[in-house]
Amino acid sequence: MIQELWHSFPRTLVDRINSLLDEAEPSQAKAFQLYKACQSEGLWDETFDKFQRKLNAYYEIPKYKRSKSALDQMLNSPLPSVMFEDFHLNFRNASVNNHSLISLASWTHHLLRVGGKFNSIVIAEDVITKTLNYITNPPLFEKSSNIEFDDFCEAWSKTVFKLYGKTHDAEMTRIVGELRYLNTQLIIEDQQRSERPLTIPTIYLTQTEIDWTMAVYEAAEEGLEMPKYPLSKGPQKPRLIELLRVVQLYKIVQNTQLPEFIKHRENIRATILDRCQKLIADKAS
Repeated sequence: MIQELWHSFPRTLVDRINSLLDEAEPSQAKAFQLYKACQSEGLWDETFDKFQRKLNAYYEIPKYKRSKSALDQMLNSPLPSVMFEDFHLNFRNASVNNHSLISLASWTHHLLRVGGKFNSIVIAEDVITKTLNYITNPPLFEKSSNIEFDDFCEAWSKTVFKLYGKTHDAEMTRIVGELRYLNTQLIIEDQQRSERPLTIPTIYLTQTEIDWTMAVYEAAEEGLEMPKYPLSKGPQKPRLIELLRVVQLYKIVQNTQLPEFIKHRENIRATILDRCQKLIADKAS
């Protein structure tokens, strides 16, 4: 049971982080903003306290049932469709249930300790709690919704650095590297499960994209350092995005002496070679 939970840990963690929004309420500032907006549109003419009670009752409805019609029933008149988007919450304007956050931190710590068999201060429940607090109270330059596993890893690294400086850099590199490998394996398994169409759709590659793909293939074949993607904004096509993820994973395992990484090196190299070959074979002439 634990091994099954551990295998899917990156995906389950991300799902549980994002689901914190499903049971969140608007922050006081967001509730007041919605109150003033409804007042100005003539949708509400009573006190803020009463409005906030109605609003919180709306957010107690399961997320899939939170319709515009449910809002219309609490207001004086139907909500203009353009305003419905204003009622969608993100981590910057929501108040997350603290009990749920602490419960998630405890679950995460337990899986890292028992499933991952890690034994380090960086996986302490308090550290994970602070990481989740960072994600759910994001600074202006951080994402406020649709959290991905890399976002969790970045927030975790920043939290550990803030608490301990560079003292635990080596441990973080090792642990996060293993977790990112686990996440990449889940992505690869998803792709393998999906049925490959009988006719492979043509992919249109620019000369820059072709050159990079060929350079990646050569580096994997010859055991050379992987080339950087040539454009700062990164690839935009899904198959190139996935190739870049595997390349980044290979960089982690390429020069390490850690046995837990070395055992995966050849499989990752083979994956890179296979994907590069298929990309070149499928490109439009």
